[in-house]
Amino acid sequence: MDHFARALEATGIHPQQHVSDILEALTGFMYRGTAHLRYKLGSLTWGPAVQFAKDMAQTTFASLQVGTFLLVDQVSAEVFLYGVSCGAGPDKLGNLVPCLRRPSESKDERRATDLPGAKLVVKDDAFWLRLVLFTDMGFAESYMLGEFECDDLTSFFQLFILNREQLNNGTTLFSGLYSHVAGLARLANTLDNARLNVVRHYDISNDMFAAFLSPDMMYSCPIWKHSTNSRIEQEESLERAQMRKIDYFIEAARIKRTDHVLEFGTGWGTMAIEAVRQTGCRITTVTFSQEQKTFAEEKIRAAGFSDKIVVYLLDYRMLPDPEVPYDKIISCEMIEAVGEKFLATFFSRIDKLLKKDGGIAVFQCITMPEGRHKGYSKREDFINRYIFPGGYLPSVTQLINHITTESNGTLIVEKIKNIGPHYVKALRLWRKAFMDKFDSVISPALMVEHPSLTEKDVEVFKRKWEYYFTYSEAGFLTKTLGDVIITVGREGTLELMEGIPL
Repeated sequence: MDHFARALEATGIHPQQHVSDILEALTGFMYRGTAHLRYKLGSLTWGPAVQFAKDMAQTTFASLQVGTFLLVDQVSAEVFLYGVSCGAGPDKLGNLVPCLRRPSESKDERRATDLPGAKLVVKDDAFWLRLVLFTDMGFAESYMLGEFECDDLTSFFQLFILNREQLNNGTTLFSGLYSHVAGLARLANTLDNARLNVVRHYDISNDMFAAFLSPDMMYSCPIWKHSTNSRIEQEESLERAQMRKIDYFIEAARIKRTDHVLEFGTGWGTMAIEAVRQTGCRITTVTFSQEQKTFAEEKIRAAGFSDKIVVYLLDYRMLPDPEVPYDKIISCEMIEAVGEKFLATFFSRIDKLLKKDGGIAVFQCITMPEGRHKGYSKREDFINRYIFPGGYLPSVTQLINHITTESNGTLIVEKIKNIGPHYVKALRLWRKAFMDKFDSVISPALMVEHPSLTEKDVEVFKRKWEYYFTYSEAGFLTKTLGDVIITVGREGTLELMEGIPL
């Protein structure tokens, strides 16, 4: 047996297995190999290479036209100021003079029209090489490893987004080539990979998620009450905003007592429980997370709805066809875990499971803008590498096309509601709660489940999640990301006309 065959067999795949299994193994090799290459090259601190990378980065930063960026290099004891200073500048302590935000506002009270200002402190020369060689991924990994600090990551990301064209969209010749190779190595969400990908995110610890989520345990975009009075907005709790979103789902799907509803993505059971509480319907809900299933079933029993809600631990592709199709189907931010290659499969299952006469479905999904979708689909980014492995954000057009094609035109779009801007405050609140409770709740829970972790490992974990919250917040703050709720119904579904004067 040659070296190639032995390598395959070491992964549990025999050389005679199906070609698709071998290709999947090769993709896995590429996926791990690109990560190893990025780590090794990014860790180099050879003087000439560092200086070359530093010069390249500073030339790029000099093109900033919107906002202010203060860069402090502690290693070389240098301070640089880029962008539009508006009279701001480094004082004797190297601090950014706050001229870009009204004095009455804190960095936790943002406006979409604020000019961003950020300060970054470089603590390790490895930062420069990671940044130039791997741009956004290198920046993320450098932060997780503590090679730099930033007083306001959200503002930094906002600064980058607003200057995207001047910064060449955050790519260099090497990073562009690397991203293309890494994109080819992204693991598809086959049945086995889908299970592993969900486990890597959701099966960490219910205690960890409970520490930063609101009491309802909803881990998706809420709908805040619109108001021009910021004090009124601040008085509304995240839990109330999440309940408003659930109310929207129940109303949009026209859920009634006689309905049998299918939910893709159980979460921690709140959506199903609230739908039954309000309408008396029956719900079948599926999840791929054992932690979520256990938590949800306990919550359902406590609510007294065990006879109304059934939770299955399985993939949407494995859900058996019922003798009687479901009246309604709902899915709240689960489609992102399906993956690009399986979007058609997902919506084909929707068509198969939803009743042909009068069926209604409501989906909530984070989306990528049409103009950026093609480039995004070909590359690896921080979120699908470290937070949601196998995750994929479709465009709205892509979703609509799949809904139409896989249903042979029998599912008609009734309404599309973009609630993306509502995510900004939710992410900010989650981050604050996560950081406030990390030492007292999250870190101990993490050590119970993973006792072999070192203190450094725990710190990297903490910084990874902090980066995730701020990275996402900036995406929604600048409308670089969307979050849509799409309501569809079978042709001729008169139930969707309820309440309309005729």
